[in-house]
Parts: sequence; structure tokens; C-alpha cells
Amino acid sequence: MARVGRQRKIGLRTKLIGLLAVVLVLISAVFLAFTYDDQSRRAETDLLEKSRVLVTEMDAMWDFISLNQNVINYTSDGEYDYKGLHCAIAGKSVAALFSEKTDYSIRFTNLNPRNIYNIPDAYEAAAIEAFLTDEDTDEVWGYQTEGGDQVFRYVRAMDVSDDCIECHGQPAGELDATGYPKEGWSVGDVAGAVSVVVPANGAMANMRDAIVGNMMFFLAVVAAMALLIYVVISRLITEPLTELRASFSRVAEPGARTAEGEMGTPGVFGPAGVIGHGPASASGCLRGLPPRGSLDMAERGVLYSSREIDGLIEQYHSMAQRLEELYGSLESQVAERTEQLSSANAELECQRRRVEEINAQLARDNQYKSDFLAIVSHELRTPLTSILAFAELLGESIGPDRPEARRQLEEIDKNGAILLEMVDNVLECARIQAGSETLNLELVDLNDLVGMVESAMAPVAAKKGVAFTTRVDFDVPLIMGDWEKLRRVLANLTSNAVKFTDAGGEVAVRVCCEAKEDGARNVVMRVRDTGIGIPKEAQELIFERFRQENMSTVRRYGGSGLGLSLVKDLVAMMGGTVAVSSEPGCGSTFAVELPAEEEDHD
Repeated sequence: MARVGRQRKIGLRTKLIGLLAVVLVLISAVFLAFTYDDQSRRAETDLLEKSRVLVTEMDAMWDFISLNQNVINYTSDGEYDYKGLHCAIAGKSVAALFSEKTDYSIRFTNLNPRNIYNIPDAYEAAAIEAFLTDEDTDEVWGYQTEGGDQVFRYVRAMDVSDDCIECHGQPAGELDATGYPKEGWSVGDVAGAVSVVVPANGAMANMRDAIVGNMMFFLAVVAAMALLIYVVISRLITEPLTELRASFSRVAEPGARTAEGEMGTPGVFGPAGVIGHGPASASGCLRGLPPRGSLDMAERGVLYSSREIDGLIEQYHSMAQRLEELYGSLESQVAERTEQLSSANAELECQRRRVEEINAQLARDNQYKSDFLAIVSHELRTPLTSILAFAELLGESIGPDRPEARRQLEEIDKNGAILLEMVDNVLECARIQAGSETLNLELVDLNDLVGMVESAMAPVAAKKGVAFTTRVDFDVPLIMGDWEKLRRVLANLTSNAVKFTDAGGEVAVRVCCEAKEDGARNVVMRVRDTGIGIPKEAQELIFERFRQENMSTVRRYGGSGLGLSLVKDLVAMMGGTVAVSSEPGCGSTFAVELPAEEEDHD
């Protein structure tokens, strides 16, 4: 047999290297993101601190000029002599000198400046608007690009102090000492802002250098760890497994030389996994195993030996020896099992034929039973009809002066009617079982149907002392159904309810229309009684033919056990279902669901 081409597989070492590479790449990406975020925050914090220091120094200079206004603008005799120097002029001049001699830019600005030099740009205007709308905000900072270079912008709010009121306070519009109209500010108002622009290229370059340095160091450490892991895995796992695989290959090679110098027959571990025949094939290759200890653990040394790998090798040798022992008796076991399987199959075939014969006999017996019941029931119906007819004629001839005779005649009529109903049930069941029963579909008004059943059952219930009530909801439509079969269904259910309810109880019939989850509408007829109830374990059995709850029920209440079976079959023929819910001593509720097919009668 030709050797089947094997799919090229990836080695364990390659998989470990690939997995290790993926893990290292992920770790490097996480470290790079962390380093970048950390260095960015450090650079931003450094630029922010520098900007805050510059603004604080400008505020100090501003406060110094404000505190010394009287010294500057009054003579030694105490006369006012304005010299054109005030805090705004001093701040502007110092900011201009500082900006001219450094790469930094500092200036004062507000939304309605007295000098065009103080007109805010878009960033400063947005910051001042933020100060005016949010009292908790007093500084704004961020990065911008100006002229191709990245800069750091810092803007801090300037609040109106007591020293500012003389030139910028009330009343608005009045000229101050410098000849400008006052703004009408109050103490605490936002007068403007101090704006600082700091070049960020140096900070960004330092940040990139720090990131590169950290990444180089991290990658060097990771590479060293990866190399160490690779060497350890190779020596502890892959090399021993490679040696073990080579040993397996020598076992699996066809024609392996045995320990006695003979060539084993290709088979057990031969090409395409074919099991050879005969002792030579079973044990020849196994005797070609390398002797125990050929994978010498001592040569590998204590450092590179591991308990798991060495244990695997030992288990391999033990397994090979066990296989040699097992394959020695393999063919005899296979022959024995094959013979046993053949015997079992023959026995199963005999049992199958026997089951088929029994099923055929049961089918014939069931047909004989159905035919017998149908014939007997049909033959019983004729004399029963005559008995009831003659009883009715006899009742017309007996006068009211003979109450005992009338009572006996009523008993004859009542029991004859019960027996006739039982015969009709047997005939109906036989026809359904034989498949000869058909539906006579027509539009049925359930109000009329319930009224007819009520007129028949109400006197029986009243005579027994059981309250009998009916109700049909106003939204119940006309349905397509077989009038007589629906009458038999409802009559059987109400008759059972009255039969199994003692005096003082209640039987209620209700018909309603209910919508289902799929949007369909069903007509539901419920017959509820307060009778003896049905145990949970018997509720599935009562719908079978000739089955009642127990024999005590049969002796006390009578019946043949066909009524509910007939109800189930008739309802199923009309596409409906019947269900029961009951508890012993609490009564029962039988629910018949039929599909509502409403017709347009306009």
C-alpha cells in the first residue's frame, strides 16, 4: 500500500518561538504606550510649572507697581504728579523685554483692551470666555502649532483688586488719571488674563529621547529573557521530545530489525496504520523497540533532566512492553469476539422476527375486538330502543294514582337512557378507531349548543341537588364544526361533572374567546365542578379507553370509562385540544380549545 502523504505540521519549538514573539510584541506595545503616556505627562507638567512660575513673577511685579503708585506719582511735598507709569504700562514693558530676550512670549490681554497690543487671539479669547462663564476655572493650557513649531500655551485669569478700582472702577465711562474711560469693574471681576507661550520642541525632543532610551533598555532585557527561555525550553522539553519521537519512529518503521537479528513483517505500526497478521507482525516491530535506557537520562545531566519528561520516557517503555504482551493474543481475541458478535446478531434476528409476529397477532386481535364491540353495540341498540319506546308508551297508560309504578317506570327509562348512551359511545369509539368517522362541518352557534346541553343537564343536576350554571361571552364567534360531535363533547363533560359532584356542589360551563401568542384566536369551553377531583398521577390515564381513576370510583359512580376518551378523539378530529386541571377534594376543570374561524356574514 502506498504511503499516504502527510500534511506538513508546525513543530513545538517553532510554536513556542512564535508564541513567545507574540507575547513579547504585546508586552513591548504596552510598555511603549505606558512610557509615551508617562513622558508626555512629565513634559506637560514641566512646561506647566515653568509657565506658572513666569505668571507668578509677573503678578508679583504687577502687585509691586500697584503698591508703589503713590510713591511714583506724588512729590515729596504730597502733591499729585502723574508720571505716566502705572501697573499696566510696567507689566506690558516687562513682558515685551522678557519676550524679546528669550524664546518665551508673555503678555496681558482682555476682551476690551485699551491698547491694540492687548487684543486677544482665538486661544486667549476662548480662555477668557471660560473664566467668565465658570468661576471655578482660573487657568487654561494646552498645545498648539505656530509656524510649524509646537508650542505650549498657558493662560491665567486676572481678577480686579482694590488697587484696580481707581482706574477701572465706577462709574463706567468716567475718565481716569490716564485719560481712558473707566470700565465700571468691581472687586473680584475678571479683568483679563496673562498669556504665556513656551516653545515645546525641546521638551518634545527630550521626551522622544527618553522614550527611545527606555524602549532600547526594555527590549534588551526582553531579548535576554527570551533567549534564556528559548534555551531552557529547548533543553528541558523539545530535545527530549525529539529523542522520544525518534524512538517512536524506529518502532513504527516497517521491517524493523528484531533483537534476534530477524526482520519483522510490516504490520502493526506499518504504513497507513495496517495491523499485520500473525505473531511476526504483532511482536516483530515491538521487539524492534530500543532497549530500556537507550534514551539515557544520565547523559543529559541533572541540570537538564526533568521529572515529567523522564517519567514520560519511562512510561513509554512500559507501554511498549505491555503492547507486546497484548498483541501476542490479539488475533485470538478478535476471532473470539467476532464469533460472539455473529451469535448475538443471529439471536437478535430471531427476536426481531418474533416481535413482528407478535405485532401482527396483536393487530389482528385489536381488529377482532373493535369488530366485536361494534357488532355487539349495534345489536344491543335495537332492543334498547324498543325497551325505551315501550317504556314511554307504558308511562302514558299509567295514571297519577299509581306513584310506585311511575317511579319504577322512570328508573327503567333512566337506566335505559344511560345504557343507550354507553352503547352510542362504544359505537362512536369503534368508528373512530376504524377510521370511518367523518365530520359534518357547518357554522355552529355555541349559544344554542350550550342552551341545548343546559336544558338536558339542568334537571338532572337539580334532582341531585347540584347548582348548574352556564355563560357564553358576548365576543364568542360562530365556528366551523360538527354540531352533533360538539354536543356529545359538551354533554359528556357536563354529565361527568354532575355525576362526580355531590349534593350542594356546583357545575359551571363557560365559553370564551382567547388570543394566543402567535395572534390566533381560540374558542375555549370550560366545564368546572366542585366534585371529588382527580389525583395528579391519574390525570393522564383518564383520557384512555376503559380507564377511570380507580375501581372504588366505578362502584360508587358507575360508567364505562369511554366518555373522556371519546371527548379527546372528537376534539382532535376538529383540530382542537382538551386538558384537565384538578386537585383531589377541590374539583376539576376540563378545558376544550377549538380554532375560531370567523366568517363575514354581512
